[in-house]
Amino acid sequence: MRHWNLHKVEEAFTAAALDPAHWTEALGRISAETDSTGALLLPVTGGQMPNVPATEGLARATETYFRDGWHLYDQRYHGVPKMRQDGVVDDLDCVPADEIRRHPFYQEFLAPLGLRWFAGVSMQAGDDVWCVSINRSIARGPFSAGEKRQLGQLSRKLASAAALAQALGFAASKATLEAFDVSGTAAVLLDRQAQVIRTNGAADRLQRERSVRIVGRHLGSDDPTATAALNRALHELLWARTGANLMPPIALPRASQPPILAYPLKLPSLSANPLGSAQAVIVLVDPRAKVTTPEAGLRQAFRLTQAEARLASRLAAGEALNDVCDRLGIAKETGRNQLKSIFAKTGVNRQAELVLLMSRML
Repeated sequence: MRHWNLHKVEEAFTAAALDPAHWTEALGRISAETDSTGALLLPVTGGQMPNVPATEGLARATETYFRDGWHLYDQRYHGVPKMRQDGVVDDLDCVPADEIRRHPFYQEFLAPLGLRWFAGVSMQAGDDVWCVSINRSIARGPFSAGEKRQLGQLSRKLASAAALAQALGFAASKATLEAFDVSGTAAVLLDRQAQVIRTNGAADRLQRERSVRIVGRHLGSDDPTATAALNRALHELLWARTGANLMPPIALPRASQPPILAYPLKLPSLSANPLGSAQAVIVLVDPRAKVTTPEAGLRQAFRLTQAEARLASRLAAGEALNDVCDRLGIAKETGRNQLKSIFAKTGVNRQAELVLLMSRML
């Protein structure tokens, strides 16, 4: 058994905790050191989602794992209690050898990819647990008892990196809410299960007014149809592996007043940290409030014309383009042309993105 230089692994994981852009590099380090095909980082507590960091060697396997629903049949989760206790677990701790030879997870999912053996190293911070899943080929064979002892020792040291990443994630989420609060914009932070974990003062006021509701840690309204639409949008947002970082607004009706517009989005400053609790944000816009971004600030920041700044200010308050055109007394075609110019100058592509951008300038 080769003695691994796990100090380099510790350094790589600490660097990743400080800067989430380095998680793939850290996983590559532990994969190379243990002579494995690849590694990925999976949440054990708090629910799963597909945008987990993984090495290039496991890119195809990770895509198939979530796309085809194999994460629902992963026999390795039987070993979570042992992993939490000992810091490490392997396939033979989770599944009898004869079952490995016939179970679809191993034979239909892993075998066609040339994979078979794994070691799961626990990263724990408080009650939150993640698994560093290190995967080997069929030919390479399982991890030895001595190798598992080394990984168990590593687990205790990786707990510091997990705690650091978690703390930095908390600080980033707090700063995000404070930024929205300064602008008077209601915002709600969600975890990977789309459950509410934090709200700012403006969102709390909407809840006290019963404009929105939080029931069972889920945001919604008194209208079941609207709540279901919001839940579907959040699921699509959180489970999108690439692309969508912002969904179209969902109208949450309320009695005798215009609906609240809910904009679900992922902010890179939060979702890039796989160990951070906050993974998504819902920005809540109350058209009744008629909060508008100062036009002079828009003109200066984005070099908008006076007409474009006037239009952008009202669109950022959640008003529909046709309504704004009527209110300003301009033709619909003129409004559309101005909107195209606004998008080009601000670097956004949709009104929802414009709302988010402008909300931070109030």
